Amino acid sequence: MMKKYLLLGIMASVLTMNAQDRLFTYTYQSGVLNSGQKEMEVWTTIANGRDHFYRGIEHRMEFEVGLGSNLQTSVYLNYGYNTAVDEENGTQNLVNETEYSVSNEWKLKMSDPVANRIGSALYLEAELSPIEMALEGKILLDKQFGKVTSALNLVGEVVNEKDFVSDGTSIKTNNLGELNLEWNYGLSYKIKEHLGIGFEAFNQNQIVSSKWSNSVFLLGPCFSYSTNGFWVNISCMPQLADFKGNGLELTDHERLQTRILLSYAF
Repeated sequence: MMKKYLLLGIMASVLTMNAQDRLFTYTYQSGVLNSGQKEMEVWTTIANGRDHFYRGIEHRMEFEVGLGSNLQTSVYLNYGYNTAVDEENGTQNLVNETEYSVSNEWKLKMSDPVANRIGSALYLEAELSPIEMALEGKILLDKQFGKVTSALNLVGEVVNEKDFVSDGTSIKTNNLGELNLEWNYGLSYKIKEHLGIGFEAFNQNQIVSSKWSNSVFLLGPCFSYSTNGFWVNISCMPQLADFKGNGLELTDHERLQTRILLSYAF
């Protein structure tokens, strides 16, 4: 019996060393890098469609390193920009925005999706920008059944943002508190050795100033490809509903999000 468990543990370690640790773009899995292993990830998210014209592009460059004892950390450099048509007092204006921020992530693996009944990990990320601070925590759960991988994330994020308002003579500062509660789910099937196909679902609930503002639901296909330490993931996520309102929520959320992840381990 002990030999059986030892063999399973060795197999799980080998799979963890060589397998792609992400098959999705919105949903995280429990895997972590081995001690000293490094990985560079580049994210691009394209968002289209609000009440008026809107297009936004967000980039994230992430450097990950394994620390051993099932722990890894990473640093993100984030850059985003968007163009939108804003209507105020019957007048439409073209607005351009640019955002910069840095993030630090910590991920602790608790159990393995192959060797154990279910894989699990704890995730914590802090983000800092010139006008915003955010702290995000996640519970990561996943399971691998042969060629099928299933993953579920339970997420909570606290955001503190400063809003600057001018009355013509002075600028006032307001602190805006926001709580985001969400879940992500992904299912992937390996159709070939290096190629997977599946879907992701995403539900985000925004609570602003103690008021539940919206509950958007996105669902769409995802694809993954990996070879020789390199992998790429793509997800296309249309918004299907706002459970809090009627129809879609197109004031603070987009009609369609497309995300691409590129990564290389070294």
